[in-house]
Amino acid sequence: MTDETSQPATLRQIAREAGVSVATVSRALRRPESVSAQTRERILALVARHRYVPDALAAGFASRRTGLVGLMVPTISNSIYAAFTESVQGRLQAAGRKLLIANTNYSATLESEIVHKLVESRVEGVIFTGCRRDGVLYELLRHYRIPFVVTWSTSGDPSIPAISFDNFAAAKAATKTLIQLGHRRIGLICGLSAVNDRAQQRIAGFRAELEAAALAFDPTLVAERPFEVAEGAAAAEAIMGTARPPTALFCANDIQALGALFACQRLGRAVPRDVSIIGFDDLPMTRIANPPLATVHVPAQEMGEAAADALVRAVDMGEPIQSRALDAKVITRDSIAAPRG
Repeated sequence: MTDETSQPATLRQIAREAGVSVATVSRALRRPESVSAQTRERILALVARHRYVPDALAAGFASRRTGLVGLMVPTISNSIYAAFTESVQGRLQAAGRKLLIANTNYSATLESEIVHKLVESRVEGVIFTGCRRDGVLYELLRHYRIPFVVTWSTSGDPSIPAISFDNFAAAKAATKTLIQLGHRRIGLICGLSAVNDRAQQRIAGFRAELEAAALAFDPTLVAERPFEVAEGAAAAEAIMGTARPPTALFCANDIQALGALFACQRLGRAVPRDVSIIGFDDLPMTRIANPPLATVHVPAQEMGEAAADALVRAVDMGEPIQSRALDAKVITRDSIAAPRG
């Protein structure tokens, strides 16, 4: 039985323990129908026990160094991830590495498949977005001595290094900004917390700040939607159409905040006279919106550069990756003001 400190199993070792040739093991993995059921089951049981992943590059590389680093992002349609990815790639290129970018589309199943493919390709490191995933993936990377780091989410687990800002604290700060202006009834538009730990943390921060201010949490003023402009607009229309609409909206993503702004203007609700809106990310477009959107500035470039640098040091010098907290700050602009009356 292997553990995280033992050497990863080889194809030859699997063959020896199964009592078959290396070619038979290879066929069982690549063309399972060509091997008898009994032999195949014996081989696959050993593969599972040793957490063996085939080396897709073994024939082409004399050394174990591939120069490849994997980056897992949940979407490539949001420009905040584009800026983050560019900063990662710039740092890795300077260190002589190549970046493999994978879009998981918020799918745990797809992410698992991609991680296994990255291990097959013997990447030198992996950068994740968010912490919440099957712990088996972290164990697999440790088993193959592939360093990894989490971004966009704090970890709380010393064995899972994270270089990120605190989503919970940032959401609390955004909510507090609205409360300090005098708002007592605040709506929330955010991502789908079931598939997104960043959305989950931002919801928790929003609720915690309401509780700290002795304000009631009203679930009718909360909408979880995909990160799209149209979804943010639809959510704002629904919330502003309630019997007691809020005087402010916290949108835990700038894309949704822009949709909410357009919807409120379409409904004849002036921003910020009738309703204040604050977003999250500090996308460039928020600065040229009318009115310019208040938001939370996310240190995307700094986070990408720091994660890439830490990963390179881990590969080149064996330096353990240390968790690091970055600052995210509220940017006040003309879309927020004290409520009327």
